[in-house]
Amino acid sequence: MKKTLLAVAMASAVLAIPSHAQDAAPAATPAPAPATPAAPPKLPEIMKPETTATLRAAQKEWQVAVGKEVNVAKMLELYTKFQFSPDLQPKLKEIFGTERPFAIQRVAGGPKGQINYVGGLAPYTYLQGNGTDFSWTEMALKLSTDKAGRALNTDSTWPSLMVTRPGGSLSINDIGMTTRAVYGADNVGYGTALIKVGSVVVRDSAPGSSEIKEAMRFEGIEGKSDVRRRGAMAEIIYSNSVKAIVFGDERVERSNFAMHITNVPVKALADLTRQLRDQQGADMENEAEKKRTLKTMTDFGKRMVTAGATLFIDDISAAYHGNVASLKGRVSFQKVVEADFSNFNALMKKIVAHFEVRVPVALVRDVARVFAGKSVDPSLPDAAKQIDAGADAVVSMVVGKTVSGGFGVVVQDELRTVIDIKDGKVTVNGKAIEVPAGVLNSLKAKPAPQAVPQPAPQPAQ
Repeated sequence: MKKTLLAVAMASAVLAIPSHAQDAAPAATPAPAPATPAAPPKLPEIMKPETTATLRAAQKEWQVAVGKEVNVAKMLELYTKFQFSPDLQPKLKEIFGTERPFAIQRVAGGPKGQINYVGGLAPYTYLQGNGTDFSWTEMALKLSTDKAGRALNTDSTWPSLMVTRPGGSLSINDIGMTTRAVYGADNVGYGTALIKVGSVVVRDSAPGSSEIKEAMRFEGIEGKSDVRRRGAMAEIIYSNSVKAIVFGDERVERSNFAMHITNVPVKALADLTRQLRDQQGADMENEAEKKRTLKTMTDFGKRMVTAGATLFIDDISAAYHGNVASLKGRVSFQKVVEADFSNFNALMKKIVAHFEVRVPVALVRDVARVFAGKSVDPSLPDAAKQIDAGADAVVSMVVGKTVSGGFGVVVQDELRTVIDIKDGKVTVNGKAIEVPAGVLNSLKAKPAPQAVPQPAPQPAQ
């Protein structure tokens, strides 16, 4: 359900900021916390095919209008006069309540040399007719650039956006997004993109009941991306955090994910920007476009690896009952050459990784109590004792086997271990681990697409 709403928001943003939002998508996507004990309910159909087709058509019409223009000031001015085709206008009006969604206009004022625009989207309810509807309050948008057309600053606020369906809903509240980017001669944008969301709330009703109750809530979501140039190389920084995750009677106080990638060739970023720009202007079917995008991103990933890029996991952590479990580490490759990408085993042997994991014993006990409580009848007179005994048994098993097996140590009531990967070998707390052949074969048969953090907003060209 979360992905559905985000897809709608992103599709809308494409119309709002002349194609810049596509590359800002990671920053505009408030990622949920790492694995939670429950997941929002899935919907059979979020956007009907006609809605998706209309949004794609609108995006393509704007891309054709932009052509090869790279000057932000000229693109913004062009958008103030841009009209969608007569065939598309009534379809857009059905979805957004207007034929020109996210219209902007130039306004006076501001620092000398700065060109300012304001715009937004009026409140509206879109009834799709497939059981899933969308409604939102007024969205306000401010944009500015300089006379050279090399800077882009955006500020937007959106009080609420809601998806409703029979028996449930999802709402995103207090949305704010800010971007600050400066584009170089190679049209790569360097700067930051920040999004804050007050809350994301999932509501559902039990089978056969008309009463809708809150099923899950995310509070205080914040996502940030930052791209910095350092000579011939660039650094990509990404983080997201959630202040609280509530599901049923349980509450995770916070979750955090922060990482950065160093030694990213600026030339590779420039080529990526150009290739995605050229693809935007190409007339391709959906599947062909997906395949081309995957190839473009895979090639970019290969160039980062061969250039010696290193992924640093600065912080993956979550707090429960005041106890924090965390992971930190780094991943890189040793002297990879082009031939390695066609030799899975050779590539795996060049991975160099180091991870540090810390889990408070108290956290293991608290989680164990939750699961033990689900298997004990609360009406029993000794229910509390049974739950405690079950939790203690789990702690003894997890901590005992980890320590006695040499896979970790307990320091200050915290279970700690170090995982290293080098020369195709894996060690946990210094002890060699044999990776099952089935795991390697599954990776070899179905390699996962590389997840490459996106730069700050790039201009469509």
